[in-house]
Amino acid sequence: MPEPLDVIADTLRGRILRGLQAGTLQNGDRLPSARDLVGEFEVDHRAILTAYRELAAEGLVELRQRGGIYVAIDHRHDGGVPLLPRDWIIDVLAQGLTREIPVPELCEWFRRSTETLRLRAAVVTSTSDQVHGICRELRDDFGLEADGVISKDLPPGAILPLSIRRADILLTTEAHAAAVRKIGDEVRRPVIVIAVRPDLIIGDWVLLLRQPVYAIVATSAFGDMIRSFFSGVPGVENLRVMVLGKDDLSTIPDDAPTYITQGVREQLGGVALHGRVLPAARTISPETAREILDFIVRSNVEAMRTLVR
Repeated sequence: MPEPLDVIADTLRGRILRGLQAGTLQNGDRLPSARDLVGEFEVDHRAILTAYRELAAEGLVELRQRGGIYVAIDHRHDGGVPLLPRDWIIDVLAQGLTREIPVPELCEWFRRSTETLRLRAAVVTSTSDQVHGICRELRDDFGLEADGVISKDLPPGAILPLSIRRADILLTTEAHAAAVRKIGDEVRRPVIVIAVRPDLIIGDWVLLLRQPVYAIVATSAFGDMIRSFFSGVPGVENLRVMVLGKDDLSTIPDDAPTYITQGVREQLGGVALHGRVLPAARTISPETAREILDFIVRSNVEAMRTLVR
């Protein structure tokens, strides 16, 4: 099914930004042409070129006449963070004015829409690697207080742990959706089933797996999940999964891209490792992110209404 233009632009934007963060792309690198991406997006190359033009308007890429498409050299400010597109900022501010919200007050409305309440999330998954990774993402990207529970620690009929009983929302993966929805009904809490970002395979890791890549995990079970997840990806033979406390991490080459799960990061503390450590990857899909944001904003707006009654 053909991808809408905004989805193509969002996919390309995220792929470029994450590539820069992971070191698989550099400023000035040439990007795939619009014709190269026709098979992936199943649209005419002109639609992909239009998406690239949108990224060029943001200052993220450079379109050279008869020369190709490149990562823009001057697209970051001194702190290394990508600049927000000016047109997007202007649109947001203008939409605020149409709703009678003055520009100086808009930032305060955003803050109150996400921070009026201190919301808690409980994450239920199979392994400690998943628990730590999802909890980190919920804390860092959404501002939620997050605690995790490994599914085997929830036997049928057992007393639910405090982290679940005091949570405002429960999150889990598809493997545990039915069980967690039942728990959600019991404690009268909403449940969100997390979907993994689809471009994680076709984008970031396709680039990484052109060379040996090391993944350091806390449990063999999560190592097996990673191997299964990437089983159909070209270059999967370059994936080297290593378990903390079991495999010799000193054998990792100094320049090898190395992904470390959040659970391992917390166990290691400040211990330096061999390899070029990759930044933590976002795994939550845009659709799931929107569900989480919908819950956060609705909860906060309702709280604001209650306060002014």
